[in-house]
Amino acid sequence: MLAGNRPVAMRREPERAARSSSRSSSRSSSANAELEPATAELFQALRAWRAGVAKEQGVPAYIVFGDATLREVATAKPDSLGALDGISGIGAKKLDAYGQALIEVVAANA
Repeated sequence: MLAGNRPVAMRREPERAARSSSRSSSRSSSANAELEPATAELFQALRAWRAGVAKEQGVPAYIVFGDATLREVATAKPDSLGALDGISGIGAKKLDAYGQALIEVVAANA
């Protein structure tokens, strides 16, 4: 390969910052920080409900509802299907599939 005594220059890779291993817990902590305590508690109950539904259906949790939608539900505290209608992320299909269950989770944690 190299003949003789020539110096070889090697490129040094830049060091990368270490990532936090608890991404989801830091996200939920920051999401709860901006919510009032009662609303944050409802938000966590909605997330737990969503996790159960997602597991039953064999889909990722975000397919059921995203955190932004659940945060909006927790803030609005809807008491009817009509009240869910204006929430971003809840269309006719999800309203039919999950609307009543969402109302029940909100009522149980109000």
